[in-house]
Amino acid sequence: MAKAQESIEIKASPDACYKVITDYEAYPEFLKETVAVSVDKKSGNNFEVTFTLQIVKKFSYTLKMVGKPGKEINWTFVKGEFMKDNKGGWILEEVKKGVTKATYGVELHLGLLVPGAVAKMLVEKSLPTMLKAFKERIENRK
Repeated sequence: MAKAQESIEIKASPDACYKVITDYEAYPEFLKETVAVSVDKKSGNNFEVTFTLQIVKKFSYTLKMVGKPGKEINWTFVKGEFMKDNKGGWILEEVKKGVTKATYGVELHLGLLVPGAVAKMLVEKSLPTMLKAFKERIENRK
C-alpha cells in the first residue's frame, strides 16, 4: 500500500478551493495524466466519479466522493482497473483571510502486477505536481 500526504497554501478561500476540487469534469483541463472524468451519480455533496488516466497505460477507476463544502472532501474506492483500494481526501483550513491550507492525503493499493515500491514512487512523485496544478488553477480563477 502506498500512502502519501502533503499540504500547500493557496491564495483563495476554502470555498473557492472546494469549488475547483469538486469540479471533477474540468480535471483534464489542468491535470496532465487525466484523460477523462465523468460524474456518474450526484446527490447533494456526494458524488460517484469515474476517472480515466494515462500513466504508462490508460486505466479507469471509480470513487465515491463525500464533501463538506468549504471544509473537506473524502473518497472511497468503488471499482477500477489495476487497483484494489484507493481512499483519501482533502482538508481545507483557512490560515488567514484569503489563504487556505489544503492538505491532500491518499492511500493507494494497486494490483499484483504493480509492485508496492513502484506504487509508492508514483504517488510520492506525482503528489507535489498535482498540488501545484490545483494551486495554479484555483488562484487563476479569480
